[in-house]
Amino acid sequence: MEPKRPLFDMGKPIWWHHRGFKMKLRRSEIPSHTILIEGGAAMVLIAKGGHKSWLIDWRVTHYFPDIKVDGRTFMSNQELAGAFGLEDYISQDSEWLIERFGGSAAIQGKFIRWREYLNIPCPGTGHDGDPNVSIEIDHDIKKAVRDLLSAETALSIEPAREISERILEPVPA
Repeated sequence: MEPKRPLFDMGKPIWWHHRGFKMKLRRSEIPSHTILIEGGAAMVLIAKGGHKSWLIDWRVTHYFPDIKVDGRTFMSNQELAGAFGLEDYISQDSEWLIERFGGSAAIQGKFIRWREYLNIPCPGTGHDGDPNVSIEIDHDIKKAVRDLLSAETALSIEPAREISERILEPVPA
């Protein structure tokens, strides 16, 4: 299937939230074989999740720290490459997403992307309150994902969960 241009509003796909422009690669005290992408109201953590798979955790905070959405999915090497623009990958089961919402890559329940505009795990309304994370894939993010995929790191899923739980620690009530 060929990519399909989505409907646009204010210079971005209608399903993509403008806060995605604020999502940046963060270099912090997380292990070198993980990626942390953060913005003012959202974060995404990518860590090795097993043989040829990646654990993707995200959090979106709405309005107040205690109103939030957390999510988790797994992606294969090919799916992660497709999500972050290293290749245009559309699974056969997800062609309907591209037909309906437009995009250059998509996997139902994992991501939809048009060029550098990425949503995990699905298209949204483009407004506050959506359960998905929007990311503008810049050079630094794309390079970090490329480096992660080419690394020979073999982090097991248990350490990945520990990293995720530390970064996504519960918000105090």
